[in-house]
Formats: sequence, C-alpha cells, structure tokens
Amino acid sequence: MARPGTKQRILNTTLALFNQLGTPNASTNHIALELEISPGNLYYHYPNKEQLIEKLFNNYKQALQPLIQQTFTESLTIEDIWFFLHLNFELALEYRFIYQDSDYITAKCPALTAKFQQLLRALYQTLTRLLTALSETGTLRVSSSHVIEDISLNMLLICTQWIHFKKHLAGISEANIAGDHFNQGIYQVLSLLLPYLDQPHQEHLHKLRAAYQ
Repeated sequence: MARPGTKQRILNTTLALFNQLGTPNASTNHIALELEISPGNLYYHYPNKEQLIEKLFNNYKQALQPLIQQTFTESLTIEDIWFFLHLNFELALEYRFIYQDSDYITAKCPALTAKFQQLLRALYQTLTRLLTALSETGTLRVSSSHVIEDISLNMLLICTQWIHFKKHLAGISEANIAGDHFNQGIYQVLSLLLPYLDQPHQEHLHKLRAAYQ
C-alpha cells in the first residue's frame, strides 16, 4: 500500500492530536514536530490552523452524507436504526474533537457555525424520519409526532455528546474511550426506544443491546 502523501499525513496527524490533546492545545508546531517536518513544510500545505480545522470538519461532514441522505423506501426494522446509530457513533468517535471542542472551533472558524448547525439539523431530521418510518410500520408505538421529535432530540444529544461526557465528565482516559465506552453510548441510545416497543420487539432490542453491555 502506498504511503499517504504529506498533505494527507498532516491531516491524519492533526486529527489524532486534536482528539488526544484537544483542539485548543494542539498547535501547528505540535503537528509539525509529531510529523518530523519543518513548520514551513506544514504551512506550505495548510497556511494556518483554521484551514486544518475546516478541512477536517468538511471531511466529517462528507463522511456523514451517506447516512443523512438516506431515503427510506422499504419497511424499516430495529436493525436499521441500530445500524444508523453504530455508523454515526463510529464517525463521532473518529472526529470527536468536533463535538468536544465545538465552542473553540466555532470561535476560531466562525464560518463553520452555520455548517455545524446544518449538520446537527440534518442528523436530527434523519433520526426523526427513521422513527417516523418505524412508527408507520407499527414497530414503534408512538401516536404523536411530538413524541418522535422528543425521542429524536434525546438521541441526537447522546450521539453527539456521549464521548465528550465520558472523557471529560466521567474521567475516562483517551486510551480507553474507543472501547467499551463507545459501546455504552449506543446502548444508551437504544434504551430510549424500549418504552415504545411491544414485547417481541423489546426482546429483540434487548438482544441488540446485549452486544454492547
């Protein structure tokens, strides 16, 4: 396999350092030192930290597109929302600096504020469409669109803030955040559906949740 070019290596290293150290604490000098290149070489490809942040954010947004642009033309099952959550959590974990340092990022790169809001709205709307489709098939016993909106919002909060919560408020180290605590987040999101399922679907969801305990 060919070695990534310098530009991609810079992005890979920047992403790792933003995740590990926090975006405010990872300077361009840190990145150059980690790569064993001169700051001038780094600036040739990315003249400032803002460009690195914006490029990584856009990469995350692009990676999310297949998830949030889905059209639900077939009858959905519990596995469909489980699959969506799993992929969403994987991406949130890979680009966790975006959620854990969102205030810093939007202050540093004001142009990303609107994009960030659009991204959250798109995730929320996708969750709402998923739950609405489950409701229409009778899998989810919800009669009110307001309840679906409330569940979707709670799901979005856990999906976007779980890793930040476990790392900073629950005192989980960076080395451990990629393992069991990632799985616990999916477990917590799936738990929100239990009160709205009939007995067979509750048992089925328990089996899916068991994989994350």
